[in-house]
This record gives sequence, C-alpha cells and structure tokens, in this order.
Amino acid sequence: MFRTKPHPKSSKRSYWYLVLTLFLSLMTGLAHSSYHKSLWPIWETNNPLSTKVISHQKWDDFLNKYIIINDEGINLVNYSALKKEDLESLKNYIQQMTQINIDNYNRQEQLAYWINLYNALTVQTVASYYPVANIQEINISPGLFSLGPWGAILVTIKGTPLSLDDIDNRIIRPIWNDQRTHYALNNATIGAPNLSKKAYQGSSIDMQLNQAAYSYINSLRGVQVIEGKLILSKLYDWYEEDFGGTKQYIINHLLQFAKEPLCSQLKHVNTIDSYIYNWHLNSPVVTDEE
Repeated sequence: MFRTKPHPKSSKRSYWYLVLTLFLSLMTGLAHSSYHKSLWPIWETNNPLSTKVISHQKWDDFLNKYIIINDEGINLVNYSALKKEDLESLKNYIQQMTQINIDNYNRQEQLAYWINLYNALTVQTVASYYPVANIQEINISPGLFSLGPWGAILVTIKGTPLSLDDIDNRIIRPIWNDQRTHYALNNATIGAPNLSKKAYQGSSIDMQLNQAAYSYINSLRGVQVIEGKLILSKLYDWYEEDFGGTKQYIINHLLQFAKEPLCSQLKHVNTIDSYIYNWHLNSPVVTDEE
C-alpha cells in the first residue's frame, strides 16, 4: 500500500511539540510535588509530660527589630537595613536550635520550634541572597527544573539533613494535621500569611495560630468576595487536601475565622471562582534616595 512520506517540517514540528509537552508535564509535576504531604516517622517522638521550654528570645528580638507593618497590614522584613551583628545573632539562633534534642519536648513546644525554625531559615536564606525581587530567584534546590530554595538542605538536626520542604511537608503538616499552621509559615512573599512579629511559643501556640488564621482570612491577600465571586489566595489551591479536599470544605473553614461583612458574604457562595497570589518579596521598596 502506498504511504505518504511525512514532510520534513511536519516531522520537526511534531518532535518539538512532543518535547514541549514533556517539559510542561515535568514542570506541572514539579510544581505540585512540593505540596505533597508525606510523614517522616522519626520526628513523631515527643514527651507529653515535659514542661521544658525552648527559648526563642534571639528570634523574637530579630523580628521585633526588623519587621515593619505597612498601611495594608502586611508585615515586611527590612532586609536592606540588616546589620552584620543581627545576621550573626540569627545564625547563632538557628545553630542553637539544631543542638536541641526536640524529642524531649511536648507537642506544643515542638510545633513552636518547627514553625520558628522554618521562618528563621527562610529569612536567613533571603538575607544571604538579597537583593532579590522574588524568593523563586534563589535557585538552590536540587533538580533541573526546581525553583526557589525549598528543596535545598539548609540545616542538620539529629544528624539528619533537612530542607524547608522537609520541615513543612514531612514534619509539620503530617504530624499536626492542623490547617492553622499554614498561616504561621511564611515564604517571604507579599501573598503569604504574615511573618509574625513575635516568635511562636509553646505556651501560647493555640492562641497565636488562631490569630494568624484570623488575620490572613480577613485580609485581601487571603479572601475576597467581589460581585458574588469568591477569590482566594493560591494557598488554598496548593493545600486543598489540608482544608478538607473540596471547595465547600475550604469555605466552611473560612467561615470559622471570617468577620463581617466577609462572614455574611461567604454564606452566599458555594464555590471558588479564582485564585490570586503575589510573589513579590515581603520587603519594603528601596528607593534610589535610600
């Protein structure tokens, strides 16, 4: 049977189409892989009877000195003003955290520990590469198509190398299964929940998580209802499984913390129409005059 020979240009187009398709598939997979929750059992050990307290004073001092609250209620880190001695103090704080045997503490102290460590490591990483406009520019994660610093090994605890992804997706999320922890972790972006101006403490962790959730959900970065359309932070798309796995469960979660008029608006919607996210660095804009 006679067969038509493919035109060379057609074959070339098909080849590049397949390459592009494969590339996009890989990128899509990688984009979602960092949100996959997978328990790391070695970090489950705790002492529920412990009354020992971990000091986060150095981190608390750093936050109090360098966080600026802008007119929109967004906590910004004044990276351009960081002093050498304060960066050294931050480094010492992180080093002290690595020397703690976290197994010996109760769950509340452990959660405060991991949240503070995650946020401190994020700030230290951005400071090390500043000035950058976007944390995704800090391409230190392993992997050909990886973006940002989240997959890079930044610290070693109990002889175990850890990345930001490990702390979030393999320790905090699967061990505590608390939706509110998403409001405590900050990834150095304008679109993220605020970096708290106070270090998290085991004794007040529940109150602090509630406040963080309340603050974000009632901000335009977190939730908006415009002409009956529900627009949420991309955070709720990335971590949909943690908020119940459906759009209605997410709405139910929002209702727990929404104040008026948002609360009434949410009662009249039954789906999520779109997501938004601002990836700009959570730092004041530096002008030429400065």
